Amino acid sequence: MATSSPSQSGTSPSLPSTMKTVIVQEFVSDFSNDENLEKAIQWSSDTPVPRLQKNEMLIKVQACSISAGDVIMVGGNLIFLHPNAFPFVPGMDVCGKVVDPNGSEKFKAGDVVVAANGMSPVGGMAEYMAIKQPEAVLKPESVPVLNAAASSSAITARNAVMDHVKEGDRVLILGGSGGVGSAAISFAKHVAKASFVATTSTQADLCTSLGADVVLDYRTENWWERQWGEGSDSTASAQDGIKATTVFFDKIIDCVGGGNFVGKAEKVCKPGSQGGEFVAVTGDDPKPDARTLWKAVQFFANLPWRPLYTRWIAWRSVPTYILLMPYDLPQGRAQVLELMEQGKLSIKLDPQSPHSFSAEGARKAFQILASGHAHGKVVVAVEP
Repeated sequence: MATSSPSQSGTSPSLPSTMKTVIVQEFVSDFSNDENLEKAIQWSSDTPVPRLQKNEMLIKVQACSISAGDVIMVGGNLIFLHPNAFPFVPGMDVCGKVVDPNGSEKFKAGDVVVAANGMSPVGGMAEYMAIKQPEAVLKPESVPVLNAAASSSAITARNAVMDHVKEGDRVLILGGSGGVGSAAISFAKHVAKASFVATTSTQADLCTSLGADVVLDYRTENWWERQWGEGSDSTASAQDGIKATTVFFDKIIDCVGGGNFVGKAEKVCKPGSQGGEFVAVTGDDPKPDARTLWKAVQFFANLPWRPLYTRWIAWRSVPTYILLMPYDLPQGRAQVLELMEQGKLSIKLDPQSPHSFSAEGARKAFQILASGHAHGKVVVAVEP
């Protein structure tokens, strides 16, 4: 990992040789267990400053946001995301200032950039981080540092919405108050121009402020049992041509996972033959157990079957299942930041964010995100 790899070019002589970091000493088996968290997530004052490899540059981290991939990494749930060794520094999505551009022709010292550590969620909860130059994008001046660091989930939301939602579509977003879901609401309503956006959440005010027409409290009502478009729904019934109906939505975007939601989608979503799609951001299990190679093989072997079944066999009766895969992250990051700068996209932080740059702050951040009840992006402020 970058925090302990051998040097090719070294670091700037004006930089310290060590830095403060949050470190993970062992996998967290239970994020709700304070004792487990305290044992696993700790503080270090003498972690070596990263030594740069070719095509890398060094940034002084200002903020680091975490997402589901970070929880999987710290929990050890996926063997392909296991670290090379313990301890490791968690976090991958950051905003920070370039201190050593390492020969970059695009960036210079002092530039504030938004970046991620590729597909490896390590290195961000530290004073300094080595990032690959192609992964970095300049932060627009008007975009706050914390929100810029939190923009990563909006890339996922962008891909889920902009690749599948057409102007005029009626869209249901499951989990509208999380990092991806909250951004998906904004994308669907304000960028893709969906005619109607509903979401499931307990945070009605937050989701409405982002553009949701209807917010359904999943604690008191099941979205697959509701008669969407009926007269009691003032927003939907106000639209010309929309009458009470069960099969109402053109697209469902699942940002929650679990609960066999895809099996319920056909009750309210058009079939694939009519353009209906169920876009799975998280999959059936948001916390898969693929800790061993055999479990990982079983997990990935099952992924293609549902898309094939819904596309080629049951396409007249069920919506097409789309398993969203990450792609085009640097370009997506640039587009997201541009929309934020233009005021067309709002990135909401969880009310308890930012968390302090400390072991305690990192534990709390991971605990909130792993609980499934974060209401916006979870961020650690590395530089006050």
